[in-house]
Amino acid sequence: MSLQKARERLSRLVDAQSVAIVGASDNPLKIGGRPIAYMKRLGYRGALYPVNPRQAEIQGLRAYPSLSAIGKPVDMAIVATGADLVEQVVREGVAAGVGGFVILTSGFAELGEAGAERQRRLVEIARESGVAILGPNCLGLVNCESRLVASFTTAMEENEFVSGSFSFVSQSGALAAYWLDAALRSGIGVAKWITTGNECDIDVAAALDYLADDPQTRVIGMYVEDIKDSRAFRRAALAAARKRKPVLAIKAGRSAAGAAAAASHTGAIAGEDRVYQAFFDQFGLCRVGSLTEMLDVARLFLADAVPDGPRLGIVSVSGGAGVLLADEAEECGLEVPQFGAATREALAQSLPEFSKPANPVDVTGNIVQNAPMFRKTLDAIAAAPEIDGLVLFIGLMHSIADTLAAALEDLRRRAGGKPTTVVWIGGRPEVIDRLRARGIPVFGDIPEAVRALARAIRLRRFWQQPEPKAAESAEPPPPALRTETLIERRSKERLRTLGGIETPRSVFVPAATSSTENLAKAPLPAVAKLQSPKLLHKTDAGGVVLNLGSQAEVASAVENLFRLGRERNLPVEGVLVEEMASFEHELVLGLRRDRVFGPLLVVGRGGVEVELAPDVAMAFLPIDAAGIAARLRSLRSAPLLAGYRGRAGIDVDALARSIAALADSFLRHADIEEIEINPLVVARDGRVLALDALMTVRSA
Repeated sequence: MSLQKARERLSRLVDAQSVAIVGASDNPLKIGGRPIAYMKRLGYRGALYPVNPRQAEIQGLRAYPSLSAIGKPVDMAIVATGADLVEQVVREGVAAGVGGFVILTSGFAELGEAGAERQRRLVEIARESGVAILGPNCLGLVNCESRLVASFTTAMEENEFVSGSFSFVSQSGALAAYWLDAALRSGIGVAKWITTGNECDIDVAAALDYLADDPQTRVIGMYVEDIKDSRAFRRAALAAARKRKPVLAIKAGRSAAGAAAAASHTGAIAGEDRVYQAFFDQFGLCRVGSLTEMLDVARLFLADAVPDGPRLGIVSVSGGAGVLLADEAEECGLEVPQFGAATREALAQSLPEFSKPANPVDVTGNIVQNAPMFRKTLDAIAAAPEIDGLVLFIGLMHSIADTLAAALEDLRRRAGGKPTTVVWIGGRPEVIDRLRARGIPVFGDIPEAVRALARAIRLRRFWQQPEPKAAESAEPPPPALRTETLIERRSKERLRTLGGIETPRSVFVPAATSSTENLAKAPLPAVAKLQSPKLLHKTDAGGVVLNLGSQAEVASAVENLFRLGRERNLPVEGVLVEEMASFEHELVLGLRRDRVFGPLLVVGRGGVEVELAPDVAMAFLPIDAAGIAARLRSLRSAPLLAGYRGRAGIDVDALARSIAALADSFLRHADIEEIEINPLVVARDGRVLALDALMTVRSA
């Protein structure tokens, strides 16, 4: 199903003008009673139809024995019955013209095979009828604008709606409830709130796409545990990025669970969490670690207070706090540049003689008796071409709080003023609320303010770059009945047909003959490698002999490797003798088909220690050479590739073009499950060589 169709179906739920509550209760504390009580209290603008065959009236509203008894179609039915009755209710609702269902009931795929079978039947109904189903086992949805509460969340027990532009979609009902409570209490304002539960029909990708298109939503928060349709999720994420809507995501599970088989270094490096992080980075989702961090970043975007770039001007009433701000900024990848002559001269005219016109600017506690100085200082820094935004630190200052707030409000109003973020420790709540109401974000301490700025600026810079490729490749191949990891010789034979990456010159000595006649053709100096399907990683077992300088040494090494195979009782295909290429840097290159996101590229520093301290970058295909070069330059070890302390560098752009050619070929050959090259080197003669390679292919 296309995202557009899913969006249209979900819209009928979120924008429902009539709601039936099946399993409705007169008790406002029960699951079937809470949605009615909430919507009556908050002033839902649509029609409510309680459904309960045992009651004629519920919470002052006429009740109906069934959905069909309502006598006309309704946009949404909230289902709060037992799990064994849900299918019957949904089928009856489809026949009665119900537009969609929010199934609060649990007892489906989360409870074993019997529940999974009940859920499969709901999937079939959704596909056959075209109605939208949210859930089952979900906490429902909320639309603050229309006062729709299709949920039994306790977050609405005491909170009133604060309508705003921040929306949230979550696979966890509990996390969603905590977010809703925090957002409403903070006064930040909520637009839409959607929980997807077991996702028998509507999933997080469909919800994200809906919110990307929703005119009321300006910022989107997400809680994600697992993505079922990565292609749809990718399209939805890019749709949000095109509209400059920040997507702030919490991803549960930071372990490396689900890493690929032991034969694959790439799989060990690319743990599940790293793969999700790479996806978020490539397609413009800002990952946060908590609901608090999410609200912090959202506050900046909602206030239009995100600087265009990373250069900060810092103003502080405390010299120590200014230093702490500068330290935190540098640690988060932001800059605190020094001012030019014109800015220093302007500051010198406003600051007291004992304050230096340097960034950070310390206005000292002198502003208590010289408040106008504060306004002049802000004006001078706001006009500074060396910075993109201001960060202001204030502590206490209760007696002049209103004066300081007025100066900040005036700066905010003036055209061309730089975005200003305030850290106010011990500030009066009414003053902080006043500033926030004027669109000036205020934080309670330094770390959360700077980290939120860093995340927001990074996301804004992502929007300024060319959109990442999201071309729809062929449908992913069906699961293979069997996969086979080819030995190095066979892997390299296949690799040579793909293009992009070369292999060293070599000769092969088959085990069937153990003949050394062709060793006269062996390139020198040489390396000899035992070729066995049971010894894919050969170095630790002594299956590699290096620095062979003569034919005699090569012949002796080959004989010893065959003996090693016999001693270990290994099935041996032969010995591969290759030239020893001269190079400076070892890299690892992996291409594999991730179970969630599809074709994945892993590139980074290689060698035998590759898993001890991974230094890799990841990207999803398709990706061009420029994108690969950018990832190579993002490595911690990138300065080594450029040349370091007399050590030769490499042509990163040429290397990226070779990798891109192989990646494109990998996309076209669906029978290849994985390619791992370690090490990948750029030889001193310029060749890009796979010194060792393994390839896993799919079998019918």
